[in-house]
Amino acid sequence: MNTSPDLTRKQRRMLAAVYGAALLYFVLKQIYYIACVGGFPDQTAHYSYLIYAARHPFQLPDFRAMEMCRILGQENGMTLFAPIAGVPDYLGHPPLYYWLMALVSGVQLNPDGSAAVSTLRVQLINLALTSGTLAGAFALGYSRLKQRPPYVHAVYAFAMATLPMLAYVGCSLNNDNLSFPAMVLFFWGLVRYQEERLDGKTYLLLGIGFLLGSFAKLTTALLFLIMLAVCLVMDILRTHSLRLILNRYFAATLPCYLLFLVYELYIHREYGAWIPGLSAVAPEYFRTTVFYVPPEERIPITFLQYLRRFAGGMGYTWSSLYGHNQTVNGIMDNGLWGLVYWIPVACLMITAIRSLLRREGDRLSLPVALAFLGTMAYHLYSNWSGHFVSGYLGGIQARYYLTMIVPMAFLMAGRFLPLFRKQEKVLRILAVLLILAWLAGDAPRLLFLYGFPATA
Repeated sequence: MNTSPDLTRKQRRMLAAVYGAALLYFVLKQIYYIACVGGFPDQTAHYSYLIYAARHPFQLPDFRAMEMCRILGQENGMTLFAPIAGVPDYLGHPPLYYWLMALVSGVQLNPDGSAAVSTLRVQLINLALTSGTLAGAFALGYSRLKQRPPYVHAVYAFAMATLPMLAYVGCSLNNDNLSFPAMVLFFWGLVRYQEERLDGKTYLLLGIGFLLGSFAKLTTALLFLIMLAVCLVMDILRTHSLRLILNRYFAATLPCYLLFLVYELYIHREYGAWIPGLSAVAPEYFRTTVFYVPPEERIPITFLQYLRRFAGGMGYTWSSLYGHNQTVNGIMDNGLWGLVYWIPVACLMITAIRSLLRREGDRLSLPVALAFLGTMAYHLYSNWSGHFVSGYLGGIQARYYLTMIVPMAFLMAGRFLPLFRKQEKVLRILAVLLILAWLAGDAPRLLFLYGFPATA
């Protein structure tokens, strides 16, 4: 349990300044992206899903009937969309995020099947959602790391605020933006579990976080399930009991997990796949898209070659900015500089290995590390095995894991940095240099080299 004494007024002001500066930077960066960069290539597909959800409020989606839309133009600040007959939307995500966006985005539906959407309003709503979520993550750091020096809080805050794609996705229409608050809630529950607070609030945070995350993205559901499974196994080995699940709090939140199971069983029965992609929804059309390469045109590739391709794609999309604007992509291709954004990942792995070898009381590092590695391993296996069927070598996106920066930053600040507390002066200098390196590869770099052109 967190029993650290209260902070002095000066300390509270210092931490408020640290977190306030990081949050302001994040918001201003998102505003800059909206004004000067624009959305990423999948935006039309997401808006098509949004329009479908507005026409069928709170109904389970019929992915076979969900059509892709095209942009007709602009009128009175609204973007006009019209469905393309016979062209299905390729997004097979759970519907919760799009239901919620349909409630607040003010989509105007026309009798002829077209629709008008204020894309600026949608972007600002998502900006508010992700910025508010980041503030929640900062509240977690403030409450659990408050006896750490201010530079530790600064590392924690800017590790999240400077991750390039987190803000870019965050100010666009994307279901990853629901995974972000889900991760904060879920991880806050894990922190309370580490503190032995096995009460209703802990289970509610875990349950609601899982419900939101699983109905936002299946990758998030897998991350959460692995973390829960590892925590359960660790607790059984430590206490020789099933106390984590044999209690009234877990029973009360069990529907949060069962709802996801019921939904997935329904989807698998309807489409024969856990994720209803184009190959399951419209197989004939699927063979005419870029997601399918005819056997005679496929490029032979060994597993080792694909592994290098996968690692390169993950490295680029985690540490750089990837969107529709090729000029921006070129500027923000951080190359070797992008390794600084993998430092939180490296710190997580070090603390997890140390916790495993020393069998310490840390019950956070190992579940988070195994969830990250396990989900990425499944992603690699799924893509590799799928390419034999479709010939498609894409689908390598680190943005599926962006929300993991919350536990990674927390464990970097709360578990890794304290290992060097005897070298605090050196550590303080290194922390400043690290934050400056994160900033140098992020929006300030784009601002200096790209400036303020109109949105492409």
